[in-house]
Amino acid sequence: MQRIEDFDGSLGGPLKKDKLWFLLSGRKQLTFVQAANSFYLDGKPGVERSYIYSGGLRLTYQINSKNKFAAMWTRDWKTKEQDVVTGGQVTDINPLVSSLERSPKMYYVLQGRWTGTLTPRLLVQAGATLTKLDYNILYHAGVGKTPFTPEWFANAQELDLALNARSIAGAVNTYSKYDRYLWNTSATYVTGSHQIKFGIQDTFGIAQVDNVANGDAIYQYTNGVPLSILAYNTPTYSKPRLNHDLGIYGTDTWHINRLTVTAGVRWEYLSAQVDAQSAPAGRFTAGPRNFPKIDCSVIKGMSCFKNWSPRIGFVYDLFGNHKTAVKAGIGKFNSPIAAGVVTNFNPMTLRNQTIQWLNRPTTACQSHDPIGCYPHGNGFGDGDIGPNPNPRFGQINTVNLDPNFRREYQWQYNVGVQRELRRGVTMNFIWFHQGNYQAIHVDNNAVPLSAWTPFTIYNPLDGTPVTVYNLLPTYFGLTPDLHQTNAPQSRRSNVYNGYEFSVNARLPRGVFVLAGWTIDRILDRGCDMNTDPLSTALNDPNSLRYCDHNGKLYQDLGRIDGIPYRNEFKLQTNVPVKWGVEVNLSLYSDPVFSTNYTVSPGNIAQAGAVLAGQVQGFKTVLWPITPTVRYPADCNCPNPGGLVDPGLTQGAETIMLVPPGSRLTPRLNQFDLGFRKVFHIREKFTIMSEAQFFNVINSNAVLTESYTLGSSIKPYVAGGPGGRPTAVLNPRMTRLNLQFKF
Repeated sequence: MQRIEDFDGSLGGPLKKDKLWFLLSGRKQLTFVQAANSFYLDGKPGVERSYIYSGGLRLTYQINSKNKFAAMWTRDWKTKEQDVVTGGQVTDINPLVSSLERSPKMYYVLQGRWTGTLTPRLLVQAGATLTKLDYNILYHAGVGKTPFTPEWFANAQELDLALNARSIAGAVNTYSKYDRYLWNTSATYVTGSHQIKFGIQDTFGIAQVDNVANGDAIYQYTNGVPLSILAYNTPTYSKPRLNHDLGIYGTDTWHINRLTVTAGVRWEYLSAQVDAQSAPAGRFTAGPRNFPKIDCSVIKGMSCFKNWSPRIGFVYDLFGNHKTAVKAGIGKFNSPIAAGVVTNFNPMTLRNQTIQWLNRPTTACQSHDPIGCYPHGNGFGDGDIGPNPNPRFGQINTVNLDPNFRREYQWQYNVGVQRELRRGVTMNFIWFHQGNYQAIHVDNNAVPLSAWTPFTIYNPLDGTPVTVYNLLPTYFGLTPDLHQTNAPQSRRSNVYNGYEFSVNARLPRGVFVLAGWTIDRILDRGCDMNTDPLSTALNDPNSLRYCDHNGKLYQDLGRIDGIPYRNEFKLQTNVPVKWGVEVNLSLYSDPVFSTNYTVSPGNIAQAGAVLAGQVQGFKTVLWPITPTVRYPADCNCPNPGGLVDPGLTQGAETIMLVPPGSRLTPRLNQFDLGFRKVFHIREKFTIMSEAQFFNVINSNAVLTESYTLGSSIKPYVAGGPGGRPTAVLNPRMTRLNLQFKF
């Protein structure tokens, strides 16, 4: 962290006594974050500079003693000069060229709400909100090139997977337009033993995203050796629209002696569509492309879901003395997929496809040449890459939908106990459980399982045999016959279990203490060989390797001995000392929640596996192979330097080399300390002074690192340093704060 600034202020008061009040606020946030292994041409480290300016106005009008109306408007301007930290956690070779920048367009929230106390027992509320979020994340000036010119082909981003380094250009450019409208109304009626609430809410709007990229691709390397091209279906002009996310609900709370029961039910209607879309031809897509509107009248069952969600909770005063309460709850929650339900049917959804690199150039860009550097020869023409494993890439594939297709949902359960140990001291223990059901599954019936033949390669880290499946040439490039249904629970599931213990203490003299400990685990099963309709459309059996965290299915393809529980600890306290000074401290000790665990980067068919990595913090080692990839010369394998799998007809695979859960991310231990004192000047003026010290012990835990095997196994064998770090915890920082009130 190089620099942080945060200035905010507000001014409020009555415009008309006892009738109309205003609150005007403003804020400036500035954050400069240094990126690991990224340097400008003059040798200075790469820095991501972010600026946020925001302003807001709130008006409150007391219509009469029973009715009140409030309106709020907030406007933000957000700028990011170089995304060298948040743009994928990669090393930038000259951030002024190879990063992206975010420019402010239009971002505001407009909200109004009426509250009426119609009777002493009946409270009614109604409101509406408009959220508008338009922004662009684009190349720096001069980096974007005219499509299909030699410069456009040559100036696509170059990404070294082993070094986690990018050069030449940033990633895909994004133009985003999000409009979301929300309205809701509710009524609460209170009697002696009941508290009844019912209401209705709906939200709708467009989520348009346009994407363009130099070369319609990213050129991928490992340790400077060309590997593959990641092709995109750009340019895309995607226009999904949420028509309704409607909910009508009712709840009631009963007090029956020592038992309190809260029960409710919610009826939901979800409808989405894809507006008419058009785009010119891209490098890997034919064109021009023109697609009509797609909704549930065109594809039956695609959207227009109608579902019930029941929920119930219990609280029981165990001994009748209001000191010990037993709690339990169960509820069904439909997946909040909004417009995402139309993704598999949207031909303009951004997609990528790995294509083998053939007549490969001999050098990669690793210099600080201010005008960029290029591999020897042209190296980027379409004649230098192999056939696309998906000849219909970027085109709309007809997806036959199961007439009984249903919306995905989760059941959530919790059981716990709360105990007052002494006055002001409360202990809580609770168990959480969640399971997912009816995940989306797509089959390509044109390519049966018999179209794949097993082939044995060897894990370069330890020499153990690995079964890889190659597609028979006669099945390459067939027109897909796609069928979408719900995945069977026996093949696709995601189960969470967590235990949380905490103590809250409000002690004499204003002392406050909060201590908590959580232990949890996700067991993910993704063994249904789900396919992406807009990518290869292949139900790839290579996805079965390490597909079951339960350690039951397909263990012959990759054994998982067990997924460990990870635990987190937190401690927060605030202690008044002498002369009105308060001391606060916090201690956090939790695993680094890494996103580095994934079955196949960019494969949306393995969302559950990605989620598990983010929650549990697994390290991994991924090995991208093509028909021309060779074993590392120092591998622990029978054929160092030899070809790995020359018969890989489908062009590319990513092989996981270590089991999930066998390598864990480090623990992040952070200790923060603060001091605060409030000065009262006369009766109308208050000054609060505060000093905070973050990461007092100066922990430098690695937050992200590269995880792709390159030309050597040394980083990933026992005793090796692991992948190259790309982000570490911010160093010790000091924050000084003064707040004036009058």
